[in-house]
Amino acid sequence: MKEVRICFIDPDKSTIHRIRNFGEDLWRRFRDNKHVEIDLKEIDRAKDDIAYFVHARFLRRSLSEVHRLLKVHFMESEVVIDTGST
Repeated sequence: MKEVRICFIDPDKSTIHRIRNFGEDLWRRFRDNKHVEIDLKEIDRAKDDIAYFVHARFLRRSLSEVHRLLKVHFMESEVVIDTGST
């Protein structure tokens, strides 16, 4: 499994509440997906990043959903997404 880390780079815009609201929506989207592991407890403690694990073959689809939700939350310019890939 690959780790995907969504790092919020603008603390003035990306408040803890906005980050956690985004994370909860992401968790709702992935909670029943067998290809993704995401922990709601970690999201509830998030301050400046959210991480989840995904099977490599599902990585692109999961990132599409991340980008969709970032747009819904008006946060697409506030993040850097690290998939551990070079």
